[in-house]
Amino acid sequence: MAEFGWAFIECSSSGGGGGGSASGQGPTGSLQFHSRAGTISGSSNLIFLSSSNTLNLTGTLNVSGTINANRFNVNVKNKNVVNITSTGSTKFGDSIDDKHVFTGSLIITGAVYNNYYRVTSTLYTASITDYIIGVSASAGVTVRLPSSSVGTVGRTLIIKDEYSFVGGRPETHSTQIAVSTSAGSSDKIDGNGYIGLAGDNASITLYSSGDGNWWIT
Repeated sequence: MAEFGWAFIECSSSGGGGGGSASGQGPTGSLQFHSRAGTISGSSNLIFLSSSNTLNLTGTLNVSGTINANRFNVNVKNKNVVNITSTGSTKFGDSIDDKHVFTGSLIITGAVYNNYYRVTSTLYTASITDYIIGVSASAGVTVRLPSSSVGTVGRTLIIKDEYSFVGGRPETHSTQIAVSTSAGSSDKIDGNGYIGLAGDNASITLYSSGDGNWWIT
């Protein structure tokens, strides 16, 4: 009999062991393996279901090489702790509507970076990905807020006058920064359609309650 590793054989016997016949041994759909005794056998712990192209494994899988897969579905019934360790950069999600939910504490070693945008024009409409908006324009600037209903409830947005800092400029900045809701929107900022920031280095922090309101903290 030729030597081989794993093979799938449509078995007709439901017993274990066997004498290495062409039909193999084990339950129907079991993958056959070559034992030390020179026989062919199978196990109900490793079954290939040809009707659904599914391989079922009951037990532990140890892999010393690489696993290539298009998708992982992890079903943890007993709430076992799974540790994922990696080196180098990683990325979670591929679109801005992805949500990553953690239950428990989150410990971060290293810096936390928030999305930042510098405004140098007289009109800027904040995007859903903005977190910190630095205004660096000598003329009056209007910053329009995105809809309060877009994104997660509790989203925070910071707007800061940076004009007197950029390039080491010593001059003051008395031009008003207007923070308004989107054009045609019924959203409100603390009950108002817009809020004016005046004076040097002024800033404002807002959060959305997701019901048509932006609130000043």
